[in-house]
Amino acid sequence: MRMRVWYGLSLWLTGLTFVRPVAAQVIAEQAVAGKAVAVPQPPLIPHRQWQATPPLGHAVDAARRNIAAGDSLVFRGLTVAVLGTATGGPASAGTDTVRLQLTLGRPRDVRTAGEGSAFNWQGFHVVVAIYGPGELGAGLVALEVATVASLPASVAASPVAGGADLRLRIPHRITHVTLHHTGDARPLLPGDDAAQRLRNLQAWGARERTWWDVPDHFLFGLEGTVYEGRDWRFMSETNTTSDPSGHFLISMIGNDDVLQPTPAQFDAIADLMAWAIRTHGLTVDAIGGHYHDASTGGPGSYLRP
Repeated sequence: MRMRVWYGLSLWLTGLTFVRPVAAQVIAEQAVAGKAVAVPQPPLIPHRQWQATPPLGHAVDAARRNIAAGDSLVFRGLTVAVLGTATGGPASAGTDTVRLQLTLGRPRDVRTAGEGSAFNWQGFHVVVAIYGPGELGAGLVALEVATVASLPASVAASPVAGGADLRLRIPHRITHVTLHHTGDARPLLPGDDAAQRLRNLQAWGARERTWWDVPDHFLFGLEGTVYEGRDWRFMSETNTTSDPSGHFLISMIGNDDVLQPTPAQFDAIADLMAWAIRTHGLTVDAIGGHYHDASTGGPGSYLRP
C-alpha cells in the first residue's frame, strides 16, 4: 500500500510556533504503528563547490574545550585543570602563559605552558591556546588533549600547536540539533555572495583560530540554500565555554540580530532539522538555540523567543 507520511516539525522561533510539513514517500504492504520513516536530506551545496581550500586536520582520539581559570577538562582519566593565566610581559618574552595541573590517578604535575605550545605527558598530547584581552573568548584557555597513540608522528612530536593543518578532528555522537548564526558585523543581504562569506569564514578561522574548517556543520543562505560545512561526524567549534560535543550545529550566514530571516530560510531550517533528528534517532526535544548552552546572543534576536 502506498502512503504519504507527513511530519510536522514544530519550532519555537521568533517567539512564534510554526509548522513546516516535511514529506517522505514510502511503499509498504501495510501501515505499521511506530514504524520509522526516512526523511530525505535536503538539497545542499557540497563543500567542494564553495571552498577555497579543502578541510584540514587529523581524525584522532581527542577532546577540546575552552575553559576559564578554576575549571578543568577531563578526558580518558586525565584531568587538566587551569590554575591561572598571566599576560605576557618581559619575564615571559611577551608570551601569555597558563599554569596547568595534570592528574592521571596518582601521577600529578603542575607546569606552565605558553600560548601556542604543545607537550606530551603520560601518553597524552596537550595543546594550549590562550585568548587574551580584545580577542573573542578573552580570558579563556583553549585546550586540546589527545592520546599520543592516535596521532600522526609529526603531530605527536610537535612542541607547538602549529596551524590549522595540525588541528584535530574530534569524533562525536549527535545528541542535539542546535541553531546559530555566524554573527557577521554586516548581515547577509540580497545580492551578496554567500559562498564568498563562507570562504572568508574558513580563512579567518584558519588564520585567527587555527580551525581546520568552518565551525558549523551546515549553513544557510538567504534563499534557503543549504551549504555543507565541516563534516558533522566531528565536533564543531565555539568561542564560548560551552561544550560543542554532540551538537549538530546549523547556522545562518550573516547576523540575525540585524536582519530577519526569510521565509525560505525558515523552511530550510525546518527541513534540515527534520532530517537531522530522524537520521540521529532524536526527537524535537533535542532542538535548541546556541543560547541554551552558552552565554551568547546566538542565534540572534530574530531567532529567539
